[in-house]
Amino acid sequence: MNAKLFFGASTGRTGTMYLANCLNAEVGCTCVHEGLMRHRETRGEMILPYLTLENRIGYEWPEKAQEIINTKRGILEQMDLRDVSHFGDISYNYSPFLVPLSIRFPAARFFVIFRDGRSFVRSTTVLEGEDETPVGWPPEDKELSKLEEFVSLGRLQPRRGSVLAGKWATWSAFEKNVWLWAETNTMLLDSVEAIDADRCLALKFEDLVSDPLRIFTQMRSFLGFEQPLSEEVKGVLLSSRINARKEYGLPAYDDWSESQKAHFDCYAGSVMDQLGYVYE
Repeated sequence: MNAKLFFGASTGRTGTMYLANCLNAEVGCTCVHEGLMRHRETRGEMILPYLTLENRIGYEWPEKAQEIINTKRGILEQMDLRDVSHFGDISYNYSPFLVPLSIRFPAARFFVIFRDGRSFVRSTTVLEGEDETPVGWPPEDKELSKLEEFVSLGRLQPRRGSVLAGKWATWSAFEKNVWLWAETNTMLLDSVEAIDADRCLALKFEDLVSDPLRIFTQMRSFLGFEQPLSEEVKGVLLSSRINARKEYGLPAYDDWSESQKAHFDCYAGSVMDQLGYVYE
């Protein structure tokens, strides 16, 4: 494979669709999002098969993760990428698979985007109407679309037989999404630690929002783009946010109930500390 290969993973709700659009504006770069080509929020051609259901399988049975990647992403080695200098895929569902990807593709590079757990929990689900990019657990009484039902089949929840599996049915969507954020970030942090430091770049969503030009310049340097940042790419980078939530289903952290704050501290507090987020 002549193209420089890269993979992106994230907590979810971290601007990855926006980044895929920016990277696709680069000369010679093809970057898919969840295996799909994107033009802003519009779904295009499927280039790589979904890992929606495999996300849960790879988490539940880690010993199957390498086989899944060999089967579902080994096809990259047969793709004709002669006219492409860079090829990447950014996917929320890569959280259980970064180390297997690094083994299968020893020259690939990885970037991981983290987000403050408080804003993730607020942004992770749409309370009413169809969520076209579902990440978190919806309220129990929400009527789900076919897409939302399908994604729910692969969403992480405590492993069978674990202590938390017994509590799961009693938890609200809020409580489930706090756990989901913490568990996903734990896997991502472990993967960043396991992969060679020169192959993995960790970024913060908040930095991307506040200073997109600096963060994207850092990313493209890490990925090996040698040409100067073009006006076309800059135009996409500085355009209106893609796939951003227009409203939140939860109030800001300061207005959470004491029981919500206690649950967040119990299940997400240590991960917030690891990531350097100060919230109390």
